[in-house]
Amino acid sequence: MLRLIAYLLISVVLITILRMVIGVVTKAAAAFFSTPRPAGSSAATSGVRAGGELKRDPVCGTFIPVENAVKKTAGGEEVYFCSEACRDKHRPA
Repeated sequence: MLRLIAYLLISVVLITILRMVIGVVTKAAAAFFSTPRPAGSSAATSGVRAGGELKRDPVCGTFIPVENAVKKTAGGEEVYFCSEACRDKHRPA
């Protein structure tokens, strides 16, 4: 009985060490095969601006930043669209 418990504890320790080694190897492989980025660049600075005011497209319901929206004046009010196709489909109420 005591021998069985010892074998189980040794198995748990060995499996834990093996998982750590596999984790380190996969992280190193991912770093080796990933494309290098210039210093100071990240996904947030890749040309897509984060933050700012969002407006809802009345046709498809997509929220779009005001800076990137296709705008149309309807009834004296500025309406924002995600694309020209949605702008063309819009029927003012």
